[in-house]
Amino acid sequence: MHMLVITNLFAQRLPWNRCLANKWHNLINFVEHIPREVNMELELTRVDYTVVGLSASSCLQLLPSTSGSDGSRGAARQQQKVVVGDQDGVLQVFSMKKDELQIHFKTLPHDKIASVKLGGPAGSAADKIFTASENKVRGFNKKGKMFLAFETNLTENIRSMFVSGSDLLVCGNHVYNHYKDCKEVGSYLCGDSIVDVAALCPNNTSRLITVLACSGRVLRILEHSRVRQTLEVDSVPTVLHVPKGLGDRILCGFGDGKVFLFHINLLVTEVKREMLVEDTENLSAITCIATFDLSGDGKDELIVGRRDGTLQVFTMYLDEYQFEMECTQIYRENFNESISCIQGGCVGANNYSEIVVCTYSGRVFGLTTQCISKSLSDSNKRVSASMTPDGSSKLHKLKAEIYELEQAITRERERYQVSTQALSTGLSAIPMLPVNDSMVLCKEDATYALTIELPTSIEHVLLQCDAPINLIDVEKNSAVVSFSECDKMSGNSLLASYRCQANTNRVDLKFRTVEGQSGTLQVYITPNLQPKCCQLKRYPIKPLSLHVITHNVPDEIKSRPMNALILKGAFSQAEMHNWLVNSIPEIPEKIYGNDKTRLVLQHVFIGTILVCEYGKAEADFRSDNISTISILKDFITKEATKKRIKLEITTNSNEQTIPELIKMIEPKIVHYNKLTKDFQILQALIDLDIRNDKEFSTLSEEYQNLLRNQKQIESEFKKQPTILNRIYGILTDLYIDKFKFKGVSVKTKLPQLIDLLENYNYDELVHFYSVLKSAEEQEADVTGEHS
Repeated sequence: MHMLVITNLFAQRLPWNRCLANKWHNLINFVEHIPREVNMELELTRVDYTVVGLSASSCLQLLPSTSGSDGSRGAARQQQKVVVGDQDGVLQVFSMKKDELQIHFKTLPHDKIASVKLGGPAGSAADKIFTASENKVRGFNKKGKMFLAFETNLTENIRSMFVSGSDLLVCGNHVYNHYKDCKEVGSYLCGDSIVDVAALCPNNTSRLITVLACSGRVLRILEHSRVRQTLEVDSVPTVLHVPKGLGDRILCGFGDGKVFLFHINLLVTEVKREMLVEDTENLSAITCIATFDLSGDGKDELIVGRRDGTLQVFTMYLDEYQFEMECTQIYRENFNESISCIQGGCVGANNYSEIVVCTYSGRVFGLTTQCISKSLSDSNKRVSASMTPDGSSKLHKLKAEIYELEQAITRERERYQVSTQALSTGLSAIPMLPVNDSMVLCKEDATYALTIELPTSIEHVLLQCDAPINLIDVEKNSAVVSFSECDKMSGNSLLASYRCQANTNRVDLKFRTVEGQSGTLQVYITPNLQPKCCQLKRYPIKPLSLHVITHNVPDEIKSRPMNALILKGAFSQAEMHNWLVNSIPEIPEKIYGNDKTRLVLQHVFIGTILVCEYGKAEADFRSDNISTISILKDFITKEATKKRIKLEITTNSNEQTIPELIKMIEPKIVHYNKLTKDFQILQALIDLDIRNDKEFSTLSEEYQNLLRNQKQIESEFKKQPTILNRIYGILTDLYIDKFKFKGVSVKTKLPQLIDLLENYNYDELVHFYSVLKSAEEQEADVTGEHS
C-alpha cells in the first residue's frame, strides 16, 4: 500500500523540490531494492545510504578507519566514514551506526565541487580532505575544520586533481599545474583537452611521475612538468587509477569500454600495456575505476563503473614482478543511471567489505558482502515484513515519515495551485536542469551513440536534424519512437520523437551519418515537471563525421597510393585549424606553436586514412579515398569564401587508389551480399511452413543449412539491416567524386554500377570504372571540339 502511495504521489506533477525528492528517493529505495542473488561468484546486497546533489567524477572518498585499518589486505575491517561532494557545493561526511545515518559535518552550499581527494603527510594515513571548486582548492580535516583555502593561478576551472603528500596536481581543460607546499613548481600547456590526472611514486624513490589522460587519444607522461613520453592509444581515455602498493603501474579506462594496465618502467623507454577488460556486449564508456580486496583473500578485485549504469567486478592478481594477468568477471549489475564514483571499503558493518557507489543524480549506496535477510510480500494490499526488531523499528519510522511527507506534499500542492490561480503579474518558472550528455563515435559499427540523462524523469525527447541521419533501435531503450514526414523545402531531414515510460531519466540513442552531409542535430528534452519546459541541446554533424585521430599507422597503409589536395592562400595556421575543427571530429580545439601541424585520421568503417599537414598560407592533404579529398575541398572552399580569402587549389587524383579501395571494401561487399540474399531466401523458406522431417529432407543442403542457422542469420541481419546500402553509397560517391574532378557528370551510369555491385566481381567493377572514364573523357573532348 505504501509503495502505491509513493508512486501515485510521484505521478502528480509537482514543482521540482530537491529536499522532498531526496526523501522520496530514500523511501522508494527501501521498498524497491530487495536483495537479489547474483548468478556469478560474488553476491552483493544493495543498501541505500543517502541522496546528495548532482555529482561529478571523483566526488566520493572513504576516510581510513580510526583503528588505522582501511580494509587493506589481510586486515580486520572497521567501519569507515564516507566523504562526498556535489555540484551544489556541499561537502559532507557521514557514517552508519546501527543502520542509522550519522552526519559528522556538512558545509553550506558553495561553488560546484569538481573533485574530492584524500591526502596527508608521506608515510601517514591519508585523512585530510581536499576539494576543487572553480580554481580554488580547500582542505578540511575529518572533523570539518577548514585548514586550507588555496587559490591557484589557473584561468580555467579545475576539472581534475591529484594529491600525493605535499604535491598537488590540478588540471583545467588545457593547463596542468604542479604545486608543492602550495608553491608552483611547474606547469604544462596541452593542445587537446585533459580528461584526468594521476601520479606515480616509484618504490624507494622520491620521483613523481605524472600521467595525463588527453582527449587526443594519448597518455602523456610528465616528469618535472616536461613530457617524458607520449603513449598513443586506440580510444579516448576517460579515467585513471593508481592501484595501492604499486608505484609503477596505472589503470586506464576508455570511451570504448575497455580497461588497460600500463607498466611504466623508469629504466627503459618501453611501456608495457595489457588489456584487462574487453566487453564486446557493453561498449559504454568507463567512468570510474577502483581496486579493493572484497573477498578477503589478499588479492584486489577490479571494480569498474560505466556511463550506462553498469557496475562490474573482476578478479585480478597484481604481482610486483609479473605483468601478465587474467581478469574474470564475478559480478555485474545495472543501476539505470550513470555511475560517477566507486570506492571499496567498509561502511555498513564491521568486518563486511562493500562497494560504495555514487550515481550522477546523487544517490549514494553500498553493495555489501553482508547477507541481509528481508522478506517483503504483498497480501491483501498490506505489506508484511519478517525481520529483526531493529528492522521493524526502522519500518515504523519510515511509515511515520511517509505520513509527514504526504502532509507536506499536500500543503505544497495547495500552495502552488493558489499561487498559480491568483491574479498576479508573476510567471511560474523552474530553474534550468543540468543535462548529462555525451555523443561518442563507436568504431566497431561506425555509429554515433548519444546519451541524455536528467536528474528528474523525462517525458519525451524530440529530434530534428537538417542532415540525413538514420536512427537505429537500441535494445535497452524503453522509449517509444515515432517519425514525422519531412518537407525537404523546410530543410528538415529527420523529425522524430521518443516518448519515455514513467520514471525514465535516461535515454540512449544511436544513429548513422553520411560523410559529406553536414548539419546540426537538435534535441528538445522535456522533463516531467510543471510548469512545462523544454531544454535544447545542439550536436554538430561534421562533413567528415566518420574520421577519428589515429597514431599507430601500419607500414602497409603508409605505402598506399594517395590522392592529394594542396591549398595556398592568405590564411593563418589558426584559421586552417579552425576549418578542420569544424569539419572533422576529435581534432583539438587549440594548437600551440608556429611549426607545421600534422594529423593522421582514419575512416572507422572502411579504413582509409587522411593525412593533414598545414601551416601558415599552405596546407597539404593526402588520402587514399578521393571522396574524402572532395568533401574537404568543398568545405574549406566554402569557409574561405565566407571570409573572402582567395585560395590556390591544386588536386592530384591517383588512379591506383580506386582498385585499392575496392579491394579494401571487398570482404564487406561479399559478406553482406551473401547475408542479404540468405535472409531473403530464409524468409521465403519460413513462408513454406515446413512441419516435419520428411518435408525438410526434400530441401537442398543449402536451404537446410539456412533453416538450421535461422537465429544466427536473423540476428546478424537485424543488427545491420541497411549496411549494404551504406556500402553501395560509399562506392557510388567514390564513382561520382572521381569524375567530379574531371568536370564530368556520371549520375546516369549509377544504375549500371548498382547492378555490378549486386552481382559483385572485382575485375568487372574495376574495369567498369576505367572503361567509363575513357568513354566519358572522349565524350567531353568531342563536346569541347563542337563548342
